[in-house]
Amino acid sequence: MSEIVRNDTKVLVVEDDKSLRELLQMELSRSGYKVTATASGEEGLACFREEIFNVVLLDVRMPGMDGVEALKLMRTESTIPEIIMFTGHGTIETAVECIKHGAYDYLTKPIKLDELEILIDKACEKNRLRLENINLKKEIKRFENHRIIGKSPVIKKVMDTVQRWGMTDEHVLISGESGTGKELIARAVHDASRRASKPFVTVNCGRFDANTAESELFGHMQGAYTGANKGRAGLFELADTGTLFMDEISEMPLDVQVKLLRILETSTFRRMGGNHDIRVNVRFVFASNKILSDCVNRGEFREDLYHRINLLPIPVPPLRQRPEDIIPLSWFFIQQCNENDTRNWEITDEAMASLCAYQWPGNVRELRNTIRRACILANEPIITPDLFPFAPQKAVYTAPASLARDENPGFTAAPLWAVERDHIQKVLELVDQNKSQAAKLLEIDRKTLYSKLERYGLEA
Repeated sequence: MSEIVRNDTKVLVVEDDKSLRELLQMELSRSGYKVTATASGEEGLACFREEIFNVVLLDVRMPGMDGVEALKLMRTESTIPEIIMFTGHGTIETAVECIKHGAYDYLTKPIKLDELEILIDKACEKNRLRLENINLKKEIKRFENHRIIGKSPVIKKVMDTVQRWGMTDEHVLISGESGTGKELIARAVHDASRRASKPFVTVNCGRFDANTAESELFGHMQGAYTGANKGRAGLFELADTGTLFMDEISEMPLDVQVKLLRILETSTFRRMGGNHDIRVNVRFVFASNKILSDCVNRGEFREDLYHRINLLPIPVPPLRQRPEDIIPLSWFFIQQCNENDTRNWEITDEAMASLCAYQWPGNVRELRNTIRRACILANEPIITPDLFPFAPQKAVYTAPASLARDENPGFTAAPLWAVERDHIQKVLELVDQNKSQAAKLLEIDRKTLYSKLERYGLEA
């Protein structure tokens, strides 16, 4: 394992024998690990609760709280750190019990330092893979299209700002309409930072309510609420040493905003049902499709939190303000939709002109979905204007003269899905993009609304 990874590995040693404890701390620190040493199970558990470690070295026999009891309590707190047990009086029964309660391995004294370092490295690798897998499960659908395409002056200016802000460790606020690619900008900030090799965790605050927000963000202890059969790490813990991207921050409940402000100021949080603060090292990137200063004036967003997160702003322009990017984006999405197709896809000049003339209220996301839809509907590997949902309609119904009530009785037979999409978009504009109010006016639940927004390329 490389020296760089060892420098990022935090090891907690819990050993009552002073000479062995000091020896382990000295030798492991010399090998590059970040080591914290405690003399009892009680002290070790307190440190475990206050900081996030990768590996714990835990002695089995200690006065007061022994290692097995400490192991059980640590595992109720978190399942992420790997715990290695060691003792001078080992038995098969004790080893089996420790493994049963979640220990990574079991060693007997005397301990050979070179073998211990190999075991710590293996445990750390397993810890890294576990965190990676957790994040990948959350982000598997988001790794698609991780590219920012564009040649317009405004998007180049955005990328210059991304590079400047990325090199700092301060929090960033990305603002822009829905579908402009704020998450890609957030990933670019992460990639430009010193944390590029660390976790990038995303959360959509618009899907939170007062009951789920705290558990998702902070995690919870076993028994914190009905149904909490075991402890769970929150997103802050998963993002430790990396970047946490909080999309639609304007939708976060006010009572959770208070706790977020505390985390930004102290770098500590407390799990639901927990009694101890946990310290994290997280860089925050926020995004909003609303003007947060207006949300502050309406009392929907805390003013102190707004000033805290609005340190390094990145405004992302809508697609209609960078028409030069429509053509390269279109070709990128065409190639992406047909990457396993051996045929050479083409797009007619009329179709490209139609794309460039459209205003794209759903921005880049709507363009991507339009291209996908066209590729699915096309009978031949060529995209024509009639494959677009905003193409001139062919079917026109004219009412009989006996039914005519005005000078223009013509009726355009638009598809039902297009009518629904336009209606949802108008309702959202009416309520200033407030999803809760829009769902109430449409008489559907928020989950259904989000599903329709994603389907029509209006919202993620």
